[in-house]
Amino acid sequence: MFFFSFFQILERSIKLLFETRDISQIKQYVQRQCIKLLEGKASMQDLIFAKEYRGSFAYRPGACVPALELTRKMVAYDRRSEPRVGERVPYVIVYGTPGVPLIQLVRRPIDVLQDHNLRLNATYYITKQIMPPLNRIFSLIGVDVFSWYDELPRIQKACSTARNELDARKGTISQYFTTLHCPVCDELTQHGICSKCRSQPQHVAVILNQEIRELEYRQDQLVKLCKNCTGCRDQQIQCVSLNCPVLFKLSRVSRELCKAPYLRQLLDQF
Repeated sequence: MFFFSFFQILERSIKLLFETRDISQIKQYVQRQCIKLLEGKASMQDLIFAKEYRGSFAYRPGACVPALELTRKMVAYDRRSEPRVGERVPYVIVYGTPGVPLIQLVRRPIDVLQDHNLRLNATYYITKQIMPPLNRIFSLIGVDVFSWYDELPRIQKACSTARNELDARKGTISQYFTTLHCPVCDELTQHGICSKCRSQPQHVAVILNQEIRELEYRQDQLVKLCKNCTGCRDQQIQCVSLNCPVLFKLSRVSRELCKAPYLRQLLDQF
């Protein structure tokens, strides 16, 4: 099961069908959800699976079960961390090298929150979790839901991690962005700032400085919430509660703030 059910998307789509009888509105809604996932704007809290752990001896040899796979990794690090029998083990699916078995893309949510090099596998969530149930319903009226996803513009993807230490020091675009968008107008570009925005350097400087300040302010406010929650004002205690929405908001802002060095690098060009 999910902490958050993708059936909410299915439910909303069916309601739109009966309320509007307009397939185009349903298509727009579904495509917006897909784009939200692809651009990393969806909350990870909505994309967590949770499967029951049945005990290390309850699985057949070689079984590829996420709960078992994560437990093996946890026990290898600390034998006391094995879940209780019947306990649900949360996990998410991340991007990996093409061709890698799906079981190797399973990660604990807390690991993804703490490692900004890991990205949720939007393609998997869309094609394996969202589209199949939608297609089973709408195929009854002759609608190919998968074609809605295929029609989305193929946004050029960049590697989410720096390829080497030199790239990390330079603050390359591949380290900070999942898509090659102009940070000012959001248009696709191969040059950091698109040619249109380059003709307005003052506007670029204002927008980029404002974005950096906004991210820093949001991070500061969320950190204050965490400190108030833990009662520790002098230092921040690492939160591990997957039921806390602030934890996921703070992780998301921190990921976005990782691009601040790159934005400042762009500012130096003007």
